[in-house]
Amino acid sequence: MRTLLFATALIVLSQYTYGRKIEGIIIANGAPREVTFDIKVPLLADEPNFERIQYKVRYYDENGKKQTLHPDDADEIRFEYDGMEVRMVSCLNTIGAGGMFSVSNRIFLKLEIDGPLRLYRYYYKQTNPGYYGAGGGFSGGMTYTVDNLIFQKGNGPLKQPRSLGWKKDMLDYFRDCPALRERLERKDLRRKEIEAIVLYYNQHCARE
Repeated sequence: MRTLLFATALIVLSQYTYGRKIEGIIIANGAPREVTFDIKVPLLADEPNFERIQYKVRYYDENGKKQTLHPDDADEIRFEYDGMEVRMVSCLNTIGAGGMFSVSNRIFLKLEIDGPLRLYRYYYKQTNPGYYGAGGGFSGGMTYTVDNLIFQKGNGPLKQPRSLGWKKDMLDYFRDCPALRERLERKDLRRKEIEAIVLYYNQHCARE
């Protein structure tokens, strides 16, 4: 019983956030502007609530007035969090992402690797339903944040690799790069080596 109560308390606390004022930059129409962001951080986490930032972020303007920025309003936002440089790039939402924070056709995605082939990290919530245990007791469901890696060639549409048929999907996506397709066929590069796949493409396959 105590274990269940403790787990429930952790779940409840994990839903709470607090704001941190962090200096950063908004880039709109190619022009940078320095602002102070109000970055929301989950109480029990060690990084910002990136899922929420994907859809909106609050900041203080030059007059100290609090404003709300949506992905339609900027090209990119940048800030540093505990030594981590964060770039959230505004992308046309071609992966069907959405939620209670979404009010536009674009989404801020966290940039992991820049180049002709970009790699982004997309955050979303996943829920495990509750269940009845062997003793008849009910265990409540849990909601938690997970992430997926997303590709983008140039300014093209976002590409979320399929879970099923991953290899076939990637061979089709990288049909413009025979050398990379060959490495995927030989299993020199695998599903867990997404960063290496992106770096290989940018070094050997990207067209000038």
